[in-house]
Amino acid sequence: MQPLPGHLLNRLAQQQLPWEWAWAWFAALPAAAQLARLTELASYIQQAHPTPALVQQAVAEAPVKPTATPLVLLRVHPLPQAFTRIQQLPATEYPNAFRALLSVFRVADDHRRRTQCQHGCSHEWHNLPPLPPTVLTA
Repeated sequence: MQPLPGHLLNRLAQQQLPWEWAWAWFAALPAAAQLARLTELASYIQQAHPTPALVQQAVAEAPVKPTATPLVLLRVHPLPQAFTRIQQLPATEYPNAFRALLSVFRVADDHRRRTQCQHGCSHEWHNLPPLPPTVLTA
């Protein structure tokens, strides 16, 4: 089995890895590891400082049914409350939560790269080297 690429969640947000790969990777994790990844994503989202408009854009674009609980929570609660409530959902909701939070991270990080980091930055995660072609083949 190939080792996971560094900055995995950043690479997913920057669409350097296919969504289908992300869903399969996440689904293969035990519930405790899934919750840890959701917590990590929430932290990354907070660092990207999404506006309420960016959150709503991400919710609209998320590859999840619009009535999925994580999307409803993101739509009706401020981010800190939504994160807390999402992390309290049953494990059966974690896949939807992952898709929803990854969508928010992707939109927020993309906005940050296009605005604050458009002329270059020192953020290691915005300057990732290309993935070797063998990453997804093993």
